[in-house]
Amino acid sequence: MSKDEMSKEKKKSTLVEQHALKRLEKVEENQRKAYEKKKDDFPWKQIIMGLLFGVILLLMLIQMIVK
Repeated sequence: MSKDEMSKEKKKSTLVEQHALKRLEKVEENQRKAYEKKKDDFPWKQIIMGLLFGVILLLMLIQMIVK
């Protein structure tokens, strides 16, 4: 291989690496954005699960008292 061919191959690999790094940065940025959106969201799941848990405990307590 001549020097020109080797330098072309190096440029191609570096361009591929640069492109891959740019894509990786975009993916990481999108993941951070998704996490930030979730963090600001109101915890509906926790509230509903807590209420259901409370209702179940209340029903069990009523059942114990009625017996």
